[in-house]
Amino acid sequence: MITSKMKQIEISFIIPAHNEGKIIGKTLDNLYKLPYEKYEVLVGLDGCTDKTEDIVKSFTKKSGKFKYFKMKSRSGKPEVIDYLIKKSKGDIIVINDADWIFRFNNKSSLGLFFSVFDNKRVGGIAESFPVEWGGSKLKKANIWYKAVAYGNYFWIKYQKQSFTKSKKGLLYINDPAMFLTNIFRKKLYKKNLSLGDDFERTRDIKKQGFEIVIFDEEEMPRNIASYQDIKLKDLVKQKIRTGVARNQIESKGENLKKYQFGSGIFIIFNSWKMGFSSGLYANLWLVITLVGGIIAKFKKTDTREGWLLRAKR
Repeated sequence: MITSKMKQIEISFIIPAHNEGKIIGKTLDNLYKLPYEKYEVLVGLDGCTDKTEDIVKSFTKKSGKFKYFKMKSRSGKPEVIDYLIKKSKGDIIVINDADWIFRFNNKSSLGLFFSVFDNKRVGGIAESFPVEWGGSKLKKANIWYKAVAYGNYFWIKYQKQSFTKSKKGLLYINDPAMFLTNIFRKKLYKKNLSLGDDFERTRDIKKQGFEIVIFDEEEMPRNIASYQDIKLKDLVKQKIRTGVARNQIESKGENLKKYQFGSGIFIIFNSWKMGFSSGLYANLWLVITLVGGIIAKFKKTDTREGWLLRAKR
């Protein structure tokens, strides 16, 4: 249940948006129905030329919890996030991509999820499963969606087995590795403008001496994809973007190759244990990831141009 203490914590959902007219309505409608009292939804419009602004405006008329801001110039996702966090009022930040839905089953599970922040040493919640993972959607999805879902599932599973410890039903991260953290205390936010801001956020929080936890239960609240098809060309672009992000982080002195090698070996030998199809999809994802990483070595992409390497919905 949501305690009185929990009701006093305000949540700020941060949504960077660039031409998301086809999908952002579903994302906002889901947050409009959130069974929680103190929250706000801030949308940053970054050079939108479609109907995104009109859709967002319609939600600001429905509820005062929704606000939007138009960036003066094309800034890129990390800059939009930084701007919105400065405008936010919440104690807890949830970075919610425009093509993600913050899925929750009921009010009590939502309260249990955010109640981890009752522990003052908990600074963030890392992603426990890929946004593409789970349910009937995976059965209906196309081959490239399944490749992303299974590949990322085993990538995260490797990290959970290798770099976490279990305590009172939660997993606590020992090593930042390549965990993604998009839910965290606002006071711990450090500005970073790489394409790997969610990687770096995990490191920033751990370096400040705070814990990052993971719920290892699929049915707990988490972000899930609002789409169920991925085009091959978009998947390749995404993996190039990931490669560029890792290059940016490694240029700061971080060694990510040790994690990449370990996760790759884990996927090759463990993905088949779930079944032939899971092994096939996961290893297909691994090959595309390697190709994207190689291309990224020769790619000069400014962070502001990161939108160009995102999938078009």
